[in-house]
Amino acid sequence: MKNQARNILLYDKIILVLTFAILLTVILAVVSVIYKRSFEDKNKQLRNRLSEMQSLSKDVIRIKTVVESKETKIGLKKAAGIVSALEQILKTQGLEARIIKPLGQTKSDEFTEDNAELEIDGADLNAIVNLLYKIDISPAPLKLKAASVRSSFENPDEFILRLTVSLMSRG
Repeated sequence: MKNQARNILLYDKIILVLTFAILLTVILAVVSVIYKRSFEDKNKQLRNRLSEMQSLSKDVIRIKTVVESKETKIGLKKAAGIVSALEQILKTQGLEARIIKPLGQTKSDEFTEDNAELEIDGADLNAIVNLLYKIDISPAPLKLKAASVRSSFENPDEFILRLTVSLMSRG
């Protein structure tokens, strides 16, 4: 009886092939379950990172809208050049320039300075101080290079202001 059982188990090729196929199927099922869990963990991590990025992008959009509303509130927009930046500042102050002329560009290291000369007639000291303050706190990187204040002969309370201002930019 033992010999018959041995013959059946050892020499019957169909049973051997079937047991090998079942073993291979079990091994493949275990490996696929392990990979599935690994992919589920990675998917969960990526979803968490995506939700973090979406919340951060919402914060960036909110901050951007606050900055844009502040810029429109103070009346400043992106300046295309030194002349337009000075015109915007003068417009917010209610001043008119007699002369605004560009003086050209100078390049130093990695920065470019766009220079302009500004002349205002008939300004009082309060308007001059307010204008200098607006130039100083301007969102555009303006630099005051030279300033000249003279009183006029007709009215000593009014002054002639001459400024040389430059707009700093990369490039």
